[in-house]
Amino acid sequence: MLSEQFQGLIKTIRTGDVSQFKYFITDFREMAFLDIPDSIEFEKIEDSREKSYYLTLSILLSEIKFEAFSLLVNYSDKIGFFIDPKKIPFRFKIIARLHLDGIQKGLTGRIFDIIRFFNEYNLFEKDFSNKELDLIEEIKRNDKTLIENLADLFGNVSDSLILYSCRIMPYDLYLLYVERAKMFLKDDNYSKLRGRFNISGLKRWTDWYSMYGLSVKNLGSVEQFINILQKDILSITDHPFNENKKDSNESKKFIEFNLLYRTPFYDVVANREYREIKRHFISLENILKNKDQILNKDNYSFCSLSMVLVGGLGPEGLGFTYSTPRGEVIEICSDQKETEAIIIQFKQYLKRKFIGKLDEELLNLDINADIRGKITHYLSEILKPKILINYYSKDYILRKIKLFLYRIDEFNQKYKSKLEDVVMKINKALSLILRKIKLKDQFITRMNLVDEGKVKSEDIAKLTSLRGKSHYDILRERFFFQNEILWFFKDYKVEIEELEKKFSAF
Repeated sequence: MLSEQFQGLIKTIRTGDVSQFKYFITDFREMAFLDIPDSIEFEKIEDSREKSYYLTLSILLSEIKFEAFSLLVNYSDKIGFFIDPKKIPFRFKIIARLHLDGIQKGLTGRIFDIIRFFNEYNLFEKDFSNKELDLIEEIKRNDKTLIENLADLFGNVSDSLILYSCRIMPYDLYLLYVERAKMFLKDDNYSKLRGRFNISGLKRWTDWYSMYGLSVKNLGSVEQFINILQKDILSITDHPFNENKKDSNESKKFIEFNLLYRTPFYDVVANREYREIKRHFISLENILKNKDQILNKDNYSFCSLSMVLVGGLGPEGLGFTYSTPRGEVIEICSDQKETEAIIIQFKQYLKRKFIGKLDEELLNLDINADIRGKITHYLSEILKPKILINYYSKDYILRKIKLFLYRIDEFNQKYKSKLEDVVMKINKALSLILRKIKLKDQFITRMNLVDEGKVKSEDIAKLTSLRGKSHYDILRERFFFQNEILWFFKDYKVEIEELEKKFSAF
């Protein structure tokens, strides 16, 4: 059953009254977003009903009504049209506007949802010039990690997606940063505003920023990280990095070391350097096992490096670091409340798993089978299957079990004298299962899993998540933005240099 709103769209299309779209058409034709004539196929359409159909699709895209767009595409055969993405007018202007809107409003996550949708429906399709075809082939040959990044983020990697990522998106940045800067240069108050348009600062945009409530910072090169680590360890005779070690079995599994970081930043007046010392906590086995992969810039992966114990981005001075395909050390951490939420997620159980763990602990504490059976059956009745159980659940569950036991006549007759002792044992069992986890414990546990071969070092970032977004999401999306910025400075080098000369003259 089609909704009234959707039926209204179908009725509008069938009337073929293109004039009602005149304001929408005028708005996008006058926009200076792109110099790509992306409405050629649309202009060739003679059937007014078909024009109405494609204009409706265009409006739904511009309003981010993707569900309605999908319904209308799937309904095309019933209206009598064979869908051709190239006929949808203003596609590139629409995504340019949504892209810039996302950057300006801090809706960076939405940008990926939009690109993913456009890619799924082949909305980046266009006719390529010979120059564009050569560029696409060059990227395929020389930037394997980018191709892997696109596949990781968006699935199918078409030539159109490659061209969009490396040529069209950077043009959006040109419009946002360069064209607007030119406007401010003409303003009488330019002296007050010039600091806002330091184009060079854009190069370091991904070096320190926030996304999804997580703080992200580029600490420097992974080569420096490994070199300092090796130097630090060489002073200890029993570490595997030391070729003169006596016995590798004596080496410490986890070690701590300090690293001084010098971070460049721009503060409107000039480029400056911020110095800080961070204390890293690492699994030596993880670094040794993955050293080649960590240092290999042709390898698309984000390996776990360390936990920051002192000097981290968060209020507790804690954070996690990862290597990147560009040879960086990236620290990610969240604020206090969110860090606690990540810790809670680390050790929590669904009902079935929790009851199994509890029965096992009660058996270890010599609680007889009759009592164990009654408790586990009772918990099976009161706990909802899909509710996650963590250490915040402990007091609630213990209180429920105590009330349950006190209400059972049979239990009171047989075990009344031992009731408090039994309750204490149950409390101990719950504490063992639902103990409060520290962030450092979480890191150690995961590094042990890497050591045992149960988890890969590059998968650790996927295991640390909050509100549906993991550290891995942050790292791969950051890599994509880095590519956009790289091509921006490559394609508009001359324009940027000329603009910076004008700014430096004041």
